[in-house]
Amino acid sequence: MQSIEQVYKRLQKSKAKKRDLQKSITDELSQDARYRELGDKLKDLRDERKGIENEIKSRTVDILELEELKVEIMTDQELLADIALNMYVENQSCEILDEHDQRWVPVFGVKFIKD
Repeated sequence: MQSIEQVYKRLQKSKAKKRDLQKSITDELSQDARYRELGDKLKDLRDERKGIENEIKSRTVDILELEELKVEIMTDQELLADIALNMYVENQSCEILDEHDQRWVPVFGVKFIKD
């Protein structure tokens, strides 16, 4: 079995190679006049679309309710994850049955951050 350091170094090399390739492709695209022209048109269309969205949002009162729901959903998702992790640590079965009798089980992940 490979050590964690070996896998990490290989991952870093792959990421660096990927960055270099993406930078090369981006440089080539930036040299193409038609590509730049289309990019400018897309930016203008996005700005126009955003303006229309903002105009519609400013006319409705449902936007406040939408923002409150977004916060409530994020909070409940964090709470659900905390409860599931605590149940897992305590060796308890952790699953949810929804209204369609679908069984949902938690999926845990590991992420590394700088210390």
